[in-house]
Amino acid sequence: MKSALLFGVGSAGDVFPFIALGKGLAARGWQVSLCANPTFEQQVLRAGLTFEPLGTREHYDRITRDPNLWHPRKGTRTILADFQAMNMVRNQRDLARQFARGTGSRVVVASSLGFGARVAQEETGVPMVTMHLAPLVLRCSQHPPRVPGGWLPNTLLRIAPRMAYRLVDRIADPLIGGAVETLRAESGLPPVRRYLEGWWNSPDRVLLCFPDWFGPIPTLPAQARHVGFLQHDDEQPSSDLDALWKFVEAGPPPVVATFGSAMRQARWLLERFVQATADIGARLVLLSKDADQVPLPLPPHAFHATWAPMGQLLPRAALLAHHGGVGTLARALAAGVPQLVIPFAHDQHDNAHRVRWLGVGDYLTPRWATRRRLGRHMARLLGQPSLLAAARGLMARVTPQESLQIAIDLVEQTAR
Repeated sequence: MKSALLFGVGSAGDVFPFIALGKGLAARGWQVSLCANPTFEQQVLRAGLTFEPLGTREHYDRITRDPNLWHPRKGTRTILADFQAMNMVRNQRDLARQFARGTGSRVVVASSLGFGARVAQEETGVPMVTMHLAPLVLRCSQHPPRVPGGWLPNTLLRIAPRMAYRLVDRIADPLIGGAVETLRAESGLPPVRRYLEGWWNSPDRVLLCFPDWFGPIPTLPAQARHVGFLQHDDEQPSSDLDALWKFVEAGPPPVVATFGSAMRQARWLLERFVQATADIGARLVLLSKDADQVPLPLPPHAFHATWAPMGQLLPRAALLAHHGGVGTLARALAAGVPQLVIPFAHDQHDNAHRVRWLGVGDYLTPRWATRRRLGRHMARLLGQPSLLAAARGLMARVTPQESLQIAIDLVEQTAR
């Protein structure tokens, strides 16, 4: 019997690649359980996988409603310092420890925040794959990533990377250690000094779920392999899809604006997009599951949908405006649509720079995202044929099915 235990930690963009991997493993005869927040239970079950709850809906809702989650300097602390973070890490450790006691071929696959699974691997020796979704997590002095927080930390990363990373660790290590070291002590494991320096990477295998052409790539750990973007299409029912398609087909391709499934603080930005698209004579589709963010009633040139299948919507769009989440970004690359990124926190600033580096779009920080600047940027991007040509040129390089098969092969090799 072949069994896999997957840990997807975060929002939909963090969980969906694990659903894609789980479905692929199940198609090859693996028994797959996916651990995620209960917010994503139905998506996991619709994919035909076994669901294991990780944390609570209350925890997810409280974190996503906290404005600090999207602050460039406070975002990571908001996640790691939450009072329920220790319980979630312990939950990971316990699930992975119990899984390791089973028989047959076994493998654990965990996200960047799968700290509890990593402790269980050290304790039990169960084969484990760490799955990173964005380049920000890789450290490199030659090609350091762009971090949120402005010019000062990014300048320091380029002129004194070792010092910069030590400063990062002085902030992050106590937050991670508060959740991890108790578990390590219970397992008789020695303390770890610097978690992000390399400990959080499984020594067995690291999968990088982005391609090697995705901008300047940092130096890789020896056990790391690029597999490319993993994409999953949820098939949830939606009552407004017919109205959405009717709106999309009723005129020129619209601008699509979405700022992530976990974003609850974007009403001001959606209002400006409504105003700016009116200024330049463009049509607009707003995607937000939280209707409180949408400035209703909308004018005739704009439409709101709570959800839409991105694989069907984006090929019909003229431009995608988004937050810089790597899952949304990958969808735009696959559809060949130009992008305007408004990065807030986490990996979004680094991803935004990669969009510009690839020549398929541009970015504008939230501080400068005024109505006038948004209109200027959108008008420029929409009127630039070379940008559309570059976006269309990259479409063929985004191969989710090929990426999935590579990822499955590497997971199976790790299990053996």
